[in-house]
Amino acid sequence: MDFSSPTRALQSLPRRRPALSDDILKNAEVLKNSTKNNNNNKDENGTDEKILNSITFLVHSDEERWESLAVGLLLTTEILTNAATSEATAVYIDGPRVPDEEKMTDNVEDTVTSRFYTTDQVSQLATILFEATLKHLEHKEPRIRSLVARAVGAHATWSVGLANNDDMSERHRLERNTIHSQIIQSVNEHISEGRDAAEKYSKTSEGALDDTTGWRALETNWQCLACWVASLGSKYYEHVNDMDLLLQNLEYSAITHVNRHVRAAAIAVLEQLIVAAGNDKAYWSHLENGGLRKTTVKIVKGSLEDNWSQVRMAGSVLNRVFWSTLQEKCQFPPENLELLYPTLVPRMCLNRFYLAQGVKLYSHQTWKLIFPENGVQAVAKSIASIVRYYVKMCDADNHVVREAACQAVAELAVKIGRDEQHAMVLQPHVTILLQALLMCFHDESWPVRDEACLACGIFCRAYPEECRPELETLWTRWTEQLTDQIWSVRADAAVALGQACQAYGKEFFDRLMAFIKENLPAAKLQPKQTMEEFKALQNNMEAHTENQLYSCGSLAPKLKKKAGAGRIGCGNCEVNRPKQPWEATDGCVYLIRELIETCNEPDSVQPPFTDDTLLPLLQEVADICRVSHFPQSDELRTTLWRQLPGMMMAVGKVRCKRLYLEVFLDLLMRNVASRTASAISQHAAAACAHELSDLVGPTIFRGRLYDDHQKEALDRALREREMEERNMAPMMKQQQNQTQFSPFEPPGLLDTPYSQKVQPGMPHEFVNPQQQVTGMGNNNNHPGIDDSDRYQFLFSLEEGAYKVVMDVVTFELGNARMKYEIPTTIIQYLCY
Repeated sequence: MDFSSPTRALQSLPRRRPALSDDILKNAEVLKNSTKNNNNNKDENGTDEKILNSITFLVHSDEERWESLAVGLLLTTEILTNAATSEATAVYIDGPRVPDEEKMTDNVEDTVTSRFYTTDQVSQLATILFEATLKHLEHKEPRIRSLVARAVGAHATWSVGLANNDDMSERHRLERNTIHSQIIQSVNEHISEGRDAAEKYSKTSEGALDDTTGWRALETNWQCLACWVASLGSKYYEHVNDMDLLLQNLEYSAITHVNRHVRAAAIAVLEQLIVAAGNDKAYWSHLENGGLRKTTVKIVKGSLEDNWSQVRMAGSVLNRVFWSTLQEKCQFPPENLELLYPTLVPRMCLNRFYLAQGVKLYSHQTWKLIFPENGVQAVAKSIASIVRYYVKMCDADNHVVREAACQAVAELAVKIGRDEQHAMVLQPHVTILLQALLMCFHDESWPVRDEACLACGIFCRAYPEECRPELETLWTRWTEQLTDQIWSVRADAAVALGQACQAYGKEFFDRLMAFIKENLPAAKLQPKQTMEEFKALQNNMEAHTENQLYSCGSLAPKLKKKAGAGRIGCGNCEVNRPKQPWEATDGCVYLIRELIETCNEPDSVQPPFTDDTLLPLLQEVADICRVSHFPQSDELRTTLWRQLPGMMMAVGKVRCKRLYLEVFLDLLMRNVASRTASAISQHAAAACAHELSDLVGPTIFRGRLYDDHQKEALDRALREREMEERNMAPMMKQQQNQTQFSPFEPPGLLDTPYSQKVQPGMPHEFVNPQQQVTGMGNNNNHPGIDDSDRYQFLFSLEEGAYKVVMDVVTFELGNARMKYEIPTTIIQYLCY
């Protein structure tokens, strides 16, 4: 069913299978025809009567099928909403969506709900809606219950706007109060009963109560109350007989209740209570130091660390409404707001790194709105509570939270540790934070290990002396990660070692060079294996049968705990293949690139590589990467081609042309022209040739080639690249111009998508500050480095039951400090 507009809902009814009854379809056809003839018949009372009769029939239709009832409720709700004299605040009850979402719908002039109806006709529909809401509060279909909640809000919004001096307004006032009384009574009954009445709630699968599906009346009642409060605004406080009991029930439902839908619905009610109190100065005391403020702080605290992303998103919306109301509406003094820092600021900081993109992006924007200029000062004032919370989250059961905690700890080292004014604030806490990261270094979830590895390197650079006692432990863990089975773990281990090299100088650099000398040739020790043998091993049913399964869900741990840190999660698996020798070589390639780049930075403590040192090293790299006696050799060369442009840009154009281009040119072009190499290595080689060609000049690069076959291969690769860029340019321009690209994205979040990095990743202080975002189109024959320092793109992934769309993310070309690879204009992102 499509409920995006009344017209589309009506069009959905004939498509339902099994087919609906003829009477339902006949009445739906009447409503659709009235839409088409709206302009010609809008003054004919007979047509209006037919429309009202058809809507009434749908609302009262056969209870065995919910579709016609849903359409009837939608139509009636829309008519009352259009007839209302005031607009109520949007209520957040749509899962991952946020308030005031703008959706593309049919033109209102083309829908049956846009017709002009007399007050008596609307009153008739309001009574029908009143009866339907009381009857279907506990309907088994969750979409009906959501529509019932919206119907309650539409009824209240319309009836509140009526004049208070006639029988009609009195009748609807009584209806409105009856709905509220039943909602409150039902909430109290369901909370008092809880799960004790098993014979009532668990006889059938439809009545089962769990932590994932809807909780029937309790969920719907909270949604109805949220819509009801949104319609009345501050007048709602005149109807509350026992505010303390209401807040107590909200606190239980939003924090303690096992069902995520109930928790999210209760949060929606509290959000509307805050908005209502903020709109009337008489109720500001509830927000300044009253029970509403205390309950809100508890609920925001609990919801911002909920395991379900849906609840965490609802808590993020509540958090923004709460802060905005206190700052903008009530305008409480800073001293009053600072009382909230120890409890809320740590959770607000951590959610900016949470895996669910909707929560992450919304939290980033909230932080910018609440702390537009004093974010670092707010963190410094709350540093003790932030450190305690981060350490606690590093030991959380949810692997996603542990991963976010490691990223947040790394941010402290950059934003606070490298800030001269606030560095001393964090210094007393470095030891405990480093111990928390070392604990995560032993995590079974590889994304957590990955983030802990990178964070430790950043901490060593920010606080080298404080981290020195653990340097030997860190060295062992870093070098283990550098030879890990997962490429992104190897890449980030290289980044961490590069940061440690900047922290500890020549002694550590010499140790790294010794490690490279020992492990770089490891690919030559890789056992010989044909592609047929490799595929047979991968497709061996016995090797993949009866093994432990695991889930990518963000809630329930699916695996038993293991020894060590005892953590569980998505990246964990009892099947752990041995490390391969070629992976050590691959990690050394990442490390060499990192050392070349970091040593060429202006603030590097280590001087750049001399040609006497670098040339033999890169000659050895090229020689080792010629191996081809095992299938993964293509992956090794792929890594080389992706890292080589960054190395050459660091050494400079002149040195590249004079010494280093010849070292790799033959191997590079053989890979480009190969008919047997893997597609991914060919693609990476072509991208590398494109970037090197632009660095040294297309004519010079082409003139260094040995034969016409290689020149033809180069021309073909460059043409393909130009075609890709031309095809992507219109899409990139369109994405840069739009301000909202997803129904799941908060409105206005991407109005200035390039003003800062939304994806935390590697802190921008460690990235070349001279690189700027530039356009993709210019007059170069082979556009490359000069006009494509950064690429932007959009992609989506599935998170739980909801499709979440990422923000426009900025990537540094040739920069492996982030967990992203850039083989061409199409950016590949490793989702974990």
